[in-house]
Amino acid sequence: MNHLRFLACPIALICLHFYSPGTGVGQDKIEAVQPTELDPDKQPETDWINPDFWQAADKNAAANSWEFVDGEIRLVQPQGGKGSLVSRPLPPNFELSFDWRIQAKTNTGLKYRVRKYGSKYYGVEYQIIDDGPTASTKGSTAAIYDLSGPIAPKNLNPIGKWNTAKIVANGPILRHYLNGDLISEITTLGPVWDSSLAVSKFWGLENFGRPVAGDRIMLTDHGGKAAYRNFRFAEIKTPSTPIAESSTGPFLANGIRNSWADQSSIVLWTRTTRHEQMNKDGQLFRTLSSKDASKLSMNTDAEQILAAQLPQGAILDDMFGACPGQQGEVRLIYFPKLQRRALKSTPWKQTVASNDFTTQWQLNDLKPGTRYAAIVEARVSAGQPPTAVIRGGFETAPATDAKKNIKFCMTTCHDFIRRDDGLQGHKIYPAMTNINPDFVVHAGDIEYYDKPDPWAMTLELMRFKWGRIFALPSNRQFYQNTTSYFLKDDHDTLKNDCSPGQKYGSVSFEQGVKLFNQEQFPTHDPRYQTVRWGKDLQVWFLEGRDFRSPNQMADGPEKTILGKKQKEWLFKTLDASEAKFKLVFSPTPIVGPDRKNKKDNHANKIFAHEGQELRDRLSQYKDLIVLCGDRHWQYASRDEDSDLWEFGCGPGSEKHQLGWNPKDKRPVHQFLRVAGGFLSGEIKYTKKRSQLTLQHRKVNGDIVSEFQFPAEQTEIKSED
Repeated sequence: MNHLRFLACPIALICLHFYSPGTGVGQDKIEAVQPTELDPDKQPETDWINPDFWQAADKNAAANSWEFVDGEIRLVQPQGGKGSLVSRPLPPNFELSFDWRIQAKTNTGLKYRVRKYGSKYYGVEYQIIDDGPTASTKGSTAAIYDLSGPIAPKNLNPIGKWNTAKIVANGPILRHYLNGDLISEITTLGPVWDSSLAVSKFWGLENFGRPVAGDRIMLTDHGGKAAYRNFRFAEIKTPSTPIAESSTGPFLANGIRNSWADQSSIVLWTRTTRHEQMNKDGQLFRTLSSKDASKLSMNTDAEQILAAQLPQGAILDDMFGACPGQQGEVRLIYFPKLQRRALKSTPWKQTVASNDFTTQWQLNDLKPGTRYAAIVEARVSAGQPPTAVIRGGFETAPATDAKKNIKFCMTTCHDFIRRDDGLQGHKIYPAMTNINPDFVVHAGDIEYYDKPDPWAMTLELMRFKWGRIFALPSNRQFYQNTTSYFLKDDHDTLKNDCSPGQKYGSVSFEQGVKLFNQEQFPTHDPRYQTVRWGKDLQVWFLEGRDFRSPNQMADGPEKTILGKKQKEWLFKTLDASEAKFKLVFSPTPIVGPDRKNKKDNHANKIFAHEGQELRDRLSQYKDLIVLCGDRHWQYASRDEDSDLWEFGCGPGSEKHQLGWNPKDKRPVHQFLRVAGGFLSGEIKYTKKRSQLTLQHRKVNGDIVSEFQFPAEQTEIKSED
């Protein structure tokens, strides 16, 4: 009897190399390690029951887990996951049949199109497990594991008896057979595949399931004894060619956005679109001078405003960057990223033109400090297959007593026409992705209605600008995968320094507020919030447009930006806070300084009364810092009278830096840089204490200033 064991010597000779590639936050993309072909002159014969055909998948595998005897490969000493074997490289398109039998309580299987991602092998699995003929889950026998369940009942022989399996891997088509019957199949292309992959453990593995030269076969050890025999492998030399699917949508070119996260809730947003991406080859808008645009803004006829900016014979969908909406249905699937079995799904919702084909979901009863996966599926109507599938994610705030290190980023002031990374979007988003923040704050001026190409003086043109900027891949991908808080300011409400009662073309201030608050961004009532991010950090998000007085109103106790109710809430929640660090995120400056000609914020004379009130009150709280947007330069200021700190994050584009003389550095300035970039922050716990670090960064992420708090130990570093 030829009785061989899988010896320790071959395992040691064929050692595995481990590599862990860097991946972006939330994007879940893991690239496959390039397979290393064996020297053809040294490759063993394709004798599947020869130990030289296999190697250990785990470097810590025991030497005697498997026996090669009597024409069989037997798993005799299971190691519960550490005993798997991988073959030498094989053609990725093939027909493979084999016999198998298992003992009670065994969980095993044969994987194919196996390749290394980081330090681990992954592949499509023909599942083999102790179950019955009626089992039909994605984890039952003959399933395409975690992707497609088998039909039931199936012709399954009992425990201890031999069964025959066949796998056909033919281009994008995968089929599993059991004892002669086709049991499960799937195609590795299109929205149906994307939908299956999005809820599986394989999401983010680049080209998973698709044929790649150098792929392998794996015999798995997940626990329990098993035996294999009669391997018959035939390469498919002319595999099926993928057929391009023609879909008329709806698609999801604007991705997913979220906001208002706390320990147990969040609001998610999406929009159905006519195309998979923006119109990259569209026509350009007619150029209007600022003078002509100002004159046009007096016109209240939406059709005339549009016609004045379009080329002859063009419609808005023809224009460069257009991302028109399309009616359809969407649903949301979400689950803790490490607990896929806790998956929840919302009912399907219809998207309609009156809301620009947008929809939202308020999620409650979430777990604190948890990373969630969020999947949106789109379809035409009930009973139809998905036409588009996207997956993103978000993180809930940690418990209020959790000593968890927290990282965050903050940006403001960017638009489509001043993007600095071509059709990818803005450079800050890959840079912030590399930081891997727990949350991001966009402090407003996310787009500029009152800038050209087009001047957005109608609701239709405002919607055009939102669809366009969030179709930029870097912008869309970042917000799709990052917990976000969106504030608004003047340019993304109506126009520069806008206030109640004003109009811009055909749009009123109130319409601009409603468009932002209820349609284009996640909704929350009221539009201000405080959230505890662990034991030592509490954040406040202020609303600076909805409750303000008209700019032309005489300054005094009644003139306000925050409004009485929000201000009372702010002071009350600050009084009640026990957090060590208190960060107040404001769309506009409270300390400044600002330019003399500005008439829009608490650093300006026209809101001097409330500005002084806020500086006096906020300075009473130890380690309270204001973080603001709005200004097109980066700064850190320390108010000479109240000692209140304020950090301006600076504009989110290299093409958006303006408005302050770099040589005009005043005593209030602790740091000044007239350039694009963003602000990052980190709460870090040590055994003795926690520390807050704030850093100004360039658009590529390079650090140009650093401040550490508590204030008595503040360390200031800057590039100059």
